[in-house]
Amino acid sequence: MTKAIAMISGGLDSILAAKLVKEQGIEVIGVCFKSYFFGEQNAVRMCKQIDIPLKVIDFSENHFEMVKNPKHGHGKNMNPCIDCHAMMMKYCGNLLDELKADFIITGEVLNQRPMSQNKNSLELVKKESGFSEKIFKAFMC
Repeated sequence: MTKAIAMISGGLDSILAAKLVKEQGIEVIGVCFKSYFFGEQNAVRMCKQIDIPLKVIDFSENHFEMVKNPKHGHGKNMNPCIDCHAMMMKYCGNLLDELKADFIITGEVLNQRPMSQNKNSLELVKKESGFSEKIFKAFMC
């Protein structure tokens, strides 16, 4: 059976993308990230609602180090959007073999965040992750 890793933030976009892929008969495993800046509570609740397992990754220390000096700079409110997103995708890419998954999915709303969710930034994130050929982005408008 085809299997996907779904990056789950706990918001509507990522859980909708996971649900749509699950409804195609693809097994979906949710992955969310925990750091000093955000937790997993919403992702846990949302994954229960659509009945998919969730793996929580605490990347607090690595994330904190990256936030100090992000390669691609900071977005709004000092958030290193591009670097953070690429870091999470790299973690998910490294889980592909362990979870026996075929690809990674995300839910993105184009231009919702002008600095990090435009087509060019999202392509840069895929490239920086090192797993661009394994990432499927469900763009929503």
